[in-house]
Amino acid sequence: MNIKTIGLWVGLAAFLLLLVIPPPEGLNPVGMRMAAVAALMAIWWITDAVHIAVTALLPLALFPLLGIMKSQPVAANYSNHLVYLYVGGFVIALAMERWDLHKRIALLTIRQIGTNAQPR
Repeated sequence: MNIKTIGLWVGLAAFLLLLVIPPPEGLNPVGMRMAAVAALMAIWWITDAVHIAVTALLPLALFPLLGIMKSQPVAANYSNHLVYLYVGGFVIALAMERWDLHKRIALLTIRQIGTNAQPR
């Protein structure tokens, strides 16, 4: 078995274990369920058991199912304006890479400036 498969099963086992054991003194059951989700996500991120985007979306599905938070406040955390800024930048970067625009810009810059590092 490879590390991804092991991470997948260890993450699920840790998640289920933390859901069934009683919480330590001072931690309420909601906190214990949150710890279970955090452990699952941490193990999956470290081992890359599933794609990182799937792991990042786990709270969106698990928080309402486990009674940690309602779905609307969880979803609101995914719609921060900075998230859209980054996504837009990534889409532009992917488009530039797809059409080799980054190479064209580099070649145009070299053609205009030249290859000599000495100032003119």
